[in-house]
Amino acid sequence: MKTFLKTLKRQDGFTLVELMVVVAIIGLLSAVAIPNFQKYQARAKTSAAKLQLSAIYTAEASFFADYNIYASCLRYMGYDPTEEAPSRYYTTGFAAFTTIATAAYASASNAGIAVAECPATLAGATSSSFTAAKATGSSLSDTSHMTTTAGGDQSVDANMTYVAGAAGIIHKNFTGASGAAGSSYFTINQIKRITTVRNGY
Repeated sequence: MKTFLKTLKRQDGFTLVELMVVVAIIGLLSAVAIPNFQKYQARAKTSAAKLQLSAIYTAEASFFADYNIYASCLRYMGYDPTEEAPSRYYTTGFAAFTTIATAAYASASNAGIAVAECPATLAGATSSSFTAAKATGSSLSDTSHMTTTAGGDQSVDANMTYVAGAAGIIHKNFTGASGAAGSSYFTINQIKRITTVRNGY
């Protein structure tokens, strides 16, 4: 028993210098890891934007097969992410859309398009764009962050185009509508080309 007690007395603890070295190492690792983790989180959120854009593409492609035009009435086409709003970082849809040419729209009307639900001009905000409900920071993205979204007038093949957008605030330092500090912004067009306008992180 005496031998055991002597052994306990001889055991040394950590010195103050050793503890300070450990704390410094932990601080250094945190300084490197936290910013990288924030970028990883932001990058993961962009995949949701691209999925939403793919859903818009599918809706537009189906609509075109029926009416031979592209339009901005996303809800009428079957794209309506309203129920997902609480988890959405991105505003999706159109900020602008060219009025559909009279002859092209008349042809779509003859094919049975619902004129009241899908007018020839840019539809109302509840139909042509869907606002985000989440953001990293104090403000949400809206259609003002989607500065290039538009569509052709559908009058001839060359004008049968559209560009839909997805804009979101996914990093606290990137909240503007444009420029180097602009929010995250992606677009998709009628040939399913996804373009990164701004990473936003």
